[in-house]
Amino acid sequence: MKLLAFVLAFGACGGSRGRIAEIPPIDEELEHAERDETPREEQVRREDLGVLSFVSMQSESPMVTLRVVFDVGSAEDPRDARGLTNLTATLMAEGGAGERSFAELTEALYPMAAALSTFTDRDQTVFEGRVHRDHLDAFYPLFRDVLTRPRFGEEDLARVKARILSDLTLGLRGNDDEELGKQAMQAMLYEGHPYAHPALGTESGLQAITRAQVVEHAARMFCGGRATLGIAGSFDDAFANRARTDLAALGSDRCVGRRVLPAQPEHGVRVWLVEKPEAQSVAVSLGVPIGVTRDHPDYPALTLAAAYLGQHRTSAGRLMIQIREERGINYGDYAYVEHFHQEGWTRFPRPNIARRQQYFSAWIRPVQAEHAHFAIRLAMREIRAFVSEGLSEADFETIRTFVDRYYALYLQTESRRLGFAIDDRFYDLVDPWLETLRSKWRELSHEQVNAAIRRHISLDDLQIAIVTANAEQLADTLASDAPSPFEHRGRASDEIREADAIVARYALGLSRERMQIVPVGELFR
Repeated sequence: MKLLAFVLAFGACGGSRGRIAEIPPIDEELEHAERDETPREEQVRREDLGVLSFVSMQSESPMVTLRVVFDVGSAEDPRDARGLTNLTATLMAEGGAGERSFAELTEALYPMAAALSTFTDRDQTVFEGRVHRDHLDAFYPLFRDVLTRPRFGEEDLARVKARILSDLTLGLRGNDDEELGKQAMQAMLYEGHPYAHPALGTESGLQAITRAQVVEHAARMFCGGRATLGIAGSFDDAFANRARTDLAALGSDRCVGRRVLPAQPEHGVRVWLVEKPEAQSVAVSLGVPIGVTRDHPDYPALTLAAAYLGQHRTSAGRLMIQIREERGINYGDYAYVEHFHQEGWTRFPRPNIARRQQYFSAWIRPVQAEHAHFAIRLAMREIRAFVSEGLSEADFETIRTFVDRYYALYLQTESRRLGFAIDDRFYDLVDPWLETLRSKWRELSHEQVNAAIRRHISLDDLQIAIVTANAEQLADTLASDAPSPFEHRGRASDEIREADAIVARYALGLSRERMQIVPVGELFR
C-alpha cells in the first residue's frame, strides 16, 4: 500500500503559535444583546495565533478519514461557564448545520454509512468524519458545514445541554466510579488550574451557558488559526486543496491564540475520599504532576518505565501481576506517564488528547471494600519501590521487548495513524512519535530509565482519589495504619502469603489531617 505523509502550514491567519500576546478577556469583545449577562473571565495571557496546518496520508484505502483538530479544550472554559468548549463542539456536531437540522443531517449521513463525531479534552477538540471514497463528494459538504455553518439553535442547545448534564450527573457521578476517581484525581492535581474540571464541565457552569456565549466561543476558538486538518485514505489533490481553503478562512477575524497555562500547582501529599453511599466497591486513582511531554528527551524512558508498572489492559505489568494475577483482588491495575483515554472498546489510547502539561498516574480498578486497605497498601508499596529502586536489568529487558512489539499495534488503523501524526504537530516533533519512541527504546539502558524515574517522579506531591461508600471509616482506617490481613479465596504459595503478611502491616504514613471527605454531589457542582 502506498502511504505518503507530510505536514504543511497553510492559511492567512498569520503568526507563530509559540509567541505570547496580551488578549482581552473572552467577553470584552461581545457585541450581543446579552453582553451584560455573560460572566467575566480573569485576565489571561495568550499565544499569538498560528496558521492552519495540514497533515496528509494518501493511500489506496477505500475509506477516507478527515480529522480536524482544534487547539482548544476545556482549559479555555470561562470561570463561570465550565463545559462551554465541549458544549460548543457537541452542538456543532449534533445541532444541525447549514440548511439541515440535526435530524436531516443524520438522515443524509445514513445511506452513506458515514460517521461524524467530536471529542473534547483539556487542550484539544477533534472532529472526525469517515466515509467510503465513493460518497466523499456528498459527505464533505455536510462535514464542512458542521465546522463552518453550525446552526446553534436554542432548542438544540437545550437538548444537548440536558444530555451533557445527564452525562455529568448520572453518567460520571452516578454510574462510572472508575472514571469519577480519575477525574477527581485530576481535580486534585490541578486544583486552581484550567485543567481542574472535566471536559464535560460543572453543573453550575453548564446551566449558566447561553446561546450568545456558545456563538462567541465558536468564533474565538474554533477557527483556522487554531486548526489542523488531517486527511487519510484515497483522495486527490483537488479535494485536499478544497478542504484546506475552506478551513483556512474559518472565523479568522475573531480568532485568538491559546491561553498560556500557569505552572502546575504543588499541594503536598493529599487524599480525597469521594463519598458515594451507593458505591458497591472502592475505586482508587493516584497521580503526581511531571514536567515531561512527548517532546522531552526523557519521555521514552518514562514511557517504558510506566509500562513496567502496568500497560493499559495488558497482563505484563508489575501492578497487574501483584494485585490481580497473584491475589485476584480486582480486574486490572495500570500506570501511565501521560493522560490516557481509551479509544472506544480497544485497549489503545485515543489520539488527539495531547496536553501541554502531563502527569504520572496509577489506576487501581475497583476492589471490594474489605480489600481496599490492603490493595492501597500493596499498590503504594510497589509504586514507592518503583520510584526508589527502579527496574532491575532483567525486568528492563523483558518490558523493553514487550513494548517494542506491543506499540506497533497502535498503528492498526489509518484513523489512529492520522491522529498520532496530528499530535506530532502539537508537540512540534520532527519525526513520527511511535517510530522515534521504539527507536529510542532500543538505545536505552536500564540505568538511564531508573535515572529518569528519579528525576521526574516524586511522591512528595502524590494525590490520591478514592471513591467509596464509607469515606469516614476508610479515612480513619488508612490513617491508623492498623493491620489489614488479606484472605485468599484459593490456594496461594508460601512466598505470596509471606509477602501478604508484610503488606498487611506496611506503613502508608498518610495523615488524617491531609484527607478530605468530598460528597459525590459536591464534586464538579
